[in-house]
Amino acid sequence: MLIYKGIEDLPEWENPVVAVGAFDGVHLGHVRILRFLCEQAERVGGTSVVLTFDPHPRTVLHPESSFFTINSLEKNLKLIEEQGVDVTVVLPFSLDFSLMTYQQFIQKVIMGTLHAHTLVMGPNHAFGHHREGHHDNIKEYCRKHSLQVVDIPEEMWHSAGVHSAVIREHILKKDWDTVDAMLGYSYKLQ
Repeated sequence: MLIYKGIEDLPEWENPVVAVGAFDGVHLGHVRILRFLCEQAERVGGTSVVLTFDPHPRTVLHPESSFFTINSLEKNLKLIEEQGVDVTVVLPFSLDFSLMTYQQFIQKVIMGTLHAHTLVMGPNHAFGHHREGHHDNIKEYCRKHSLQVVDIPEEMWHSAGVHSAVIREHILKKDWDTVDAMLGYSYKLQ
């Protein structure tokens, strides 16, 4: 897997199929997205591209909170690579960057810099200033600008969605069986 830090001077890839997210923990929900991303890229003869952030947006936007990341960036990149992703772009996240609207982000980064052929996203996906870009309005904006969007159903575990926030709660409770089940690997052995 090729890794790029920042979005300056990126090469152009064939039919980039893009997934955007923090991908903290690379849990079973992320694995589903990443595998689907790779399948879509193969289907269109393209390149699977993950766009992630460093530092994690919550550490920048809420430095006073007790938020913690599940894994280091290096561990997450290794887990992303294990899913067969071709390229990961690590975008530096800052307060200035957080002011970008979801429309600006799609235009400037996803379409303008990455030249995305397709955007892959789950039902709870959100980005842009104050996370105002949510699944429906992102999808509508992309449709208007001829960017294909492929939806991925939510990964469920015991009738609940698999989310990093839920995994963090179980880490705080030291409920390692649930943490490992939702991650798909042993958290304590990393």
